[in-house]
Order: sequence, then C-alpha cells, then structure tokens
Amino acid sequence: MNEKLAVLQFAASNGVVFVEDADRPLSTEVNPSSQLAETDPNRSVTVDVVHAMDDLVSIEIQEGDREPDGLSKFFDGTLTFKHGRLRVRDVSGDNFVTIGLTPGTARVRIYSEPAEIPRSLIVLVPPLD
Repeated sequence: MNEKLAVLQFAASNGVVFVEDADRPLSTEVNPSSQLAETDPNRSVTVDVVHAMDDLVSIEIQEGDREPDGLSKFFDGTLTFKHGRLRVRDVSGDNFVTIGLTPGTARVRIYSEPAEIPRSLIVLVPPLD
C-alpha cells in the first residue's frame, strides 16, 4: 500500500507543473508534455495541467510501489536528485512542495486522470528508507 507524503492544490499558472530536483535553479522553460520531455536531463519533467483560469490542480505525492487505480501513466523513469530532494511546483515557484529522498537517482512515476488536460496528478516515489 502506498503512503501519502503530501497533497497540494493550487491554481497552476500557465497550466504547467514541474516535477524536479529541488536543487536545480528555478526555470520557466516549458517543453511539450506530449513528448514526456525532461527540461534538464534526468532532473525535471514538465506536465500540462488545467490552467489557473479554469480550475485548481490537485497533486498528491505518495511513496510506494502500487500503481493507483483509474489513472493513466504519464511518466515512468529515473530522475537524479543531487541532495535527495524532489520538488513539485508551478511555473513561478509560488506553489510547491519538497519531499526528501535518498540522494542520487530514483524511479519516479507520474499518473494523471485520463483527460487531455488533467486536474489531478499522483507522483509516486520509491519507499523511503
């Protein structure tokens, strides 16, 4: 069973969320999510979400191995965390949460509701030691 580490809900400026290494500089560079593009090799993933003018986006960060039911897999890969800190944020960096992980590379999976522009995401990280 997965354990919930954090939940945040906010109006996502530009309709974009970054899942990234918290120790990289804040960037507003946005790559198309349809390519599952990483804005900085192995350190960041860009996710298109509902725009701030339309609704709030809800993001849950969980630790564990179990895939969430009813959601579509958006990203499944490894990201590098220089000091072991994952950050989920909006473009401006005004809304964010930081989670402590083991430094180095970690498998990160991002799931979204099955919609073209999702209102909710789950970021799944490996179980913490």
